[in-house]
Amino acid sequence: MCRVKLYWMTAAVDAQTRRAVIEFKNTYSTQPDAFICRFCNEPGEPSPEGGSVCKNEECNAKFKVSCKQTLECGHPCSGNSGEKTCLPCLKNCTGTLKQDADDMCVICFTESLGCAPCLQLSCGHILHSQCISTVVNNRWIGPRITFSFLHCPICKGLLMHEFLDDVLRDLHILMEDVKKKSVMRLKYDGLSFDTDEEAIENAMNKYAYYQCYKCKKAYFGGEAQCQADAGDDFDPEDLVCGGCSNLSKKCVQNMAPTISNTSVGTAARWRCTSVLVPLTSVPLVTTTLFGYGV
Repeated sequence: MCRVKLYWMTAAVDAQTRRAVIEFKNTYSTQPDAFICRFCNEPGEPSPEGGSVCKNEECNAKFKVSCKQTLECGHPCSGNSGEKTCLPCLKNCTGTLKQDADDMCVICFTESLGCAPCLQLSCGHILHSQCISTVVNNRWIGPRITFSFLHCPICKGLLMHEFLDDVLRDLHILMEDVKKKSVMRLKYDGLSFDTDEEAIENAMNKYAYYQCYKCKKAYFGGEAQCQADAGDDFDPEDLVCGGCSNLSKKCVQNMAPTISNTSVGTAARWRCTSVLVPLTSVPLVTTTLFGYGV
């Protein structure tokens, strides 16, 4: 990312996406002694809560969840309350940061890092705490399990931070489970690669896994290419694995495919004499019918 910083303006351009952000700053040269809020960078009356913030409700909400420590350089910590280690000064007083308070958060691209409490990930990159928490809690988009949201948006390293440990723990376990099942499926299909890393990458891209609404475990749903046309509009309650399905035994006896190709991975809509099984339920029927465990 290319960045140009002046005292009155900051511009950043992503060379790959050609996405640019320009921020014009208020200098308040006519009021050199005016109180400036650390979050909104606007002059005003200081909050009775202290912390170099104004009385604005949003700024006070940010202050409540922010670290209350003052760094050795004299600037307030821009980290989060309860963190074991303070975030390095975003004014870059140490001279070791590649990002500072004037850089935009690469998730929201609406505010600079200095406008809200931040996290420094294990890879070293800094993001708004609320932005990264929202991304992690929203998880993947659509019915198919994917894990791109678990990687740093800058370097693609795996997200790791004590502030996110509680939610990341279960997601990392799920990711390892999907990796294991995908590689097993790859071997079952007679495919091999030179390295384990290549096998994992290709298996994760080739196969589609879904999270069962009832047991929360990942189950096989065919090849990702076959499932791509299903779209992202779905009811999570329709995603049920074969073990949790009440329809599996009944449908095995009565079902008839509406298209001729009945191989595992085919995005077929199965029709039972007593019930129409929706497209999102195909994985639970095929895994039960053909007896494949992964």
